[in-house]
Amino acid sequence: MTESLSRQARMQRRRRPAPGRWAVVAGVVLIVVAVAVVDRVVAVPVAAPAPSAADGVPIAAASSFSASALCAGGAAGPDGLAGTTDFLTNTSPVAVRAVMTSQVAPGTGTGGASSGTPGAPTQRDLVVPALGQAAVNPGAGLPAGDLATSFAFDGGGVAVNQVVSGPDGWSTAPCASQTGASWYFAGGGTTDGDTLSLALYNPSSTPGVVDVSFLTPSGVVVPSTYQGIALGAGQLVVENVGDFVQNQAEIGTVVSAQSGSLVAGELQQVSSGATGGVALELGAPSPATTWHFAQTTDPNDGSTTFHLANPGTTPAVATISIGLPMATVVPVQVTVAPQSSASFVASANHRVPAQTPYALTVRSTAAIVVSRSVGVASSATPPVWGASSGTTTVATHWLVPAPGVPGAPGTPGATVQSLGVDDPGGTPARVVVTVAGSGARVATFTVAAGSVAVLGPSTVGGLHAFDVASTQPVAVEEDSAPTGAAGVVSSTGMSFAP
Repeated sequence: MTESLSRQARMQRRRRPAPGRWAVVAGVVLIVVAVAVVDRVVAVPVAAPAPSAADGVPIAAASSFSASALCAGGAAGPDGLAGTTDFLTNTSPVAVRAVMTSQVAPGTGTGGASSGTPGAPTQRDLVVPALGQAAVNPGAGLPAGDLATSFAFDGGGVAVNQVVSGPDGWSTAPCASQTGASWYFAGGGTTDGDTLSLALYNPSSTPGVVDVSFLTPSGVVVPSTYQGIALGAGQLVVENVGDFVQNQAEIGTVVSAQSGSLVAGELQQVSSGATGGVALELGAPSPATTWHFAQTTDPNDGSTTFHLANPGTTPAVATISIGLPMATVVPVQVTVAPQSSASFVASANHRVPAQTPYALTVRSTAAIVVSRSVGVASSATPPVWGASSGTTTVATHWLVPAPGVPGAPGTPGATVQSLGVDDPGGTPARVVVTVAGSGARVATFTVAAGSVAVLGPSTVGGLHAFDVASTQPVAVEEDSAPTGAAGVVSSTGMSFAP
């Protein structure tokens, strides 16, 4: 406990901009499964355009001439090793070339003063095989620090997800396929030595200016230091939220660009005894009135909490519906005040038994942002805490990347633990799950209207990416292991653009 808290105390001294403090995870093998990889240092490319979607992560059609993937919130370590691995899945029948650009935030000097600007970004050319996957260490050749990476593809059909792994645990999240003028988060915290870092990444060749505010149960916090943050072309800036929003258990974040556009991610680190957890989350480009969580399982000895942030100026009445395969649960309502945040502790609501998977949908009278956290009191398998974003999207075609690829797990022993498919509509959905790339059929089943179906480790275990096709719009979520409980490391799927 003392060692963990001392590490957190050191991180609390981080100021804008600040380097990451991830320890190197020994023994993690980072490889690239591609035709060619060449290191060089050149100018930062302009991020290629991508189709719009509320979640910010649609997969561009394979017929597209260009596409992007933008990853913020990772960390690089010394000697070319990293706490971050990026995984690329090519759903196209042709090989796709890409330029990967990695940038580390500038460091800090004595007393938190900036030690100067970062060095030139590192660029690498790579090729993702047709219907294949790649694992790449984006921090190779870069100094230790907070890390952001962009991929410029010469075609569509490639999805990118990232995994961060460190001494407090591990987490996975999708990378954005587009920049945005606004980004929103729910569920951060700065209590009990926990740290919350906000990564602001401008991958373009045009500078930008950004404002940041925070939503708490007692109202909005607008630190003057976080207004008018300058983001140069290709620059990454990382803020330690605890510098100005202290001892808050429920923090929503609003990022608004005065000029330009960017990608924003948050990294939450939680200390709980000798172990804890981390959560890497991509922001939502906009709030929404409907949010989906395809599979949630309340632990026996722990808690499941849904975090709601209302950035608007009117109260939001959120109706929380729970879907079970063989039962009906009366919806719950939570009111979130304007420019405020609130929480719903699902595990304290005894309408759902522990260790029973359920789907959850939040429908609100005003646009909000929703995330989920899961924690257990103790476990022989760390991490014991984690968080993930919900999705505003339902679709008939999804890609579900794994937390790694064969031969290169995102963390030692990483595997898919379960795959949940939620049908929030009024018509049963016929679902076919295949292995992405090979097309090998994994399962065919029907999900009842308003219910969820979950495939377990005997069916989906390993490091395969899955293609999920449905006759009705559904939401899809993957749960990963090793962790202390279901939901600690989890991520929604990525929908294919129409």
